[in-house]
Amino acid sequence: MRKLAAGLPALLVVGCLVALAPSSPAASRRTATSRPNTWIGSPVQVVQTTANLRQHLTPLPDLWFAPGRPRGVPVIRVDDHVRYQRVTGFGAAMTDSSAWLIHDMLPAPARTAVMNDLFSREGIHLDFLRLPIGASDFTVGGQPYSYDDLPPGESDPQLLHFSVAHDDAYIVPTLREMLGIDRRVEILATPWSPPPWMKTNDSFDNLNGFGSLEAWAYQPYADYIVKFIQAYAARGIPIAALTPQNEPQARSPFPGLELSPAEEANLIVQNLAPALRAADLHPAIYGGDRGAQLHYPQTLLASPARTLLAGISWHCYGGMDVMGTLHQEDPRIPEIVSECSPGIIPYPVSEVAIDATRNWASAVGLWNLALDPAGGPVQPPNYGCGGCTGLVTINKHTHSVALGRGYYQFGQVSKFVEPGAFRIRSDRLVSDFHSPSGAYGVTAGLDDVAFLNPNGERVLVAYDNSPTPIQFAVQWRGRSFLYKLRPWATVTFTWSRTA
Repeated sequence: MRKLAAGLPALLVVGCLVALAPSSPAASRRTATSRPNTWIGSPVQVVQTTANLRQHLTPLPDLWFAPGRPRGVPVIRVDDHVRYQRVTGFGAAMTDSSAWLIHDMLPAPARTAVMNDLFSREGIHLDFLRLPIGASDFTVGGQPYSYDDLPPGESDPQLLHFSVAHDDAYIVPTLREMLGIDRRVEILATPWSPPPWMKTNDSFDNLNGFGSLEAWAYQPYADYIVKFIQAYAARGIPIAALTPQNEPQARSPFPGLELSPAEEANLIVQNLAPALRAADLHPAIYGGDRGAQLHYPQTLLASPARTLLAGISWHCYGGMDVMGTLHQEDPRIPEIVSECSPGIIPYPVSEVAIDATRNWASAVGLWNLALDPAGGPVQPPNYGCGGCTGLVTINKHTHSVALGRGYYQFGQVSKFVEPGAFRIRSDRLVSDFHSPSGAYGVTAGLDDVAFLNPNGERVLVAYDNSPTPIQFAVQWRGRSFLYKLRPWATVTFTWSRTA
């Protein structure tokens, strides 16, 4: 159980009224709390991150459920008898840039510390990782690469020149260090582009939509993905899931592929799934892997590929309520968010985790694990991610690490929600919106999401998505407590089955 231990004697109304010294993610020692005579059960533990980071994953005084129903304040009623999707995990992407910054730009003690900050129980305990197959737009030196690069005009359908040697320098060692901390981290692998010789434009990019797969290249591309999974397995790195293509049909100057939903369905049915079976590999296959365009997964799910898909993968760009729409249409299909990049979205990181899971995501992945202060290294002209920030920031000149607001906000969920947890019912006091101008996001106010961990612990995460403090009540099984949350602050409440 990812707990921050008991605290000081509690007031009924707390939060912005209590000032404690800042703590690290590992802060976990708190003094025991005596139970008030009129309150019931075991304590509710409270951990908070404020916008100014004066509190960052800071344990606050325990609360207790009291008899009676609150009046005159908004109420979040938690009902753990109503269960929704099962949670896979929360995490981010280990791009070429992220791995290089962590492995090559940090001295060993700092590298160990930041990996523990990210993946250990003393840190924020990420348990889901997205891994590019070859280059994304975030590559060291800004040059794309594949695992079978050849001079223009040459081809290698038998993949005789295939090699992941590029990754052995810093990606593979960093992944091994991650798995040494937590072997259960689930890795989702995704290609941005096949080797250029497989494409109609003989280039990594997909400018003007000219970068389609050659008709003869579907099987070599499937074999290419299989060989990647095999090479990583030989290095002790299991690939649990994959998507056939990142943002298919994105007209990008960085690695991309023009792949329609019908073509993706054909690739999965005729080539990829048979090649995986022949190699005795069984990763989960998620389709789509793009932003809020409903027609793409609808077409996939209406095709023969449906029976081979573990679910649909989304990016948060354009709004996450599209996942809720797909769930209404097809509630049996699991959904995940594989990419959502802080710095270019209208969602604070707390809201990413809340809104995604509210909209049926079983896994939530941010974009780069680590970037430098300028948002790189990235392939120029950084067409796709200007303003993007990493979950952690690594300065390649000073070799230092900064843990920012997004790190602590994400930790308010990832640190406390275990793989295998169920999302459970809780009242939502805000909603997703879309404006005629194209803006999207979540309305201002108090947002929340609740989970039931496999060990029976309840977790409620609340975020004040407004410029004013909000007092509210949490009600569970006929009991309740009050809390006052600061503007833009995130709080996590945890309590046991005996509370």
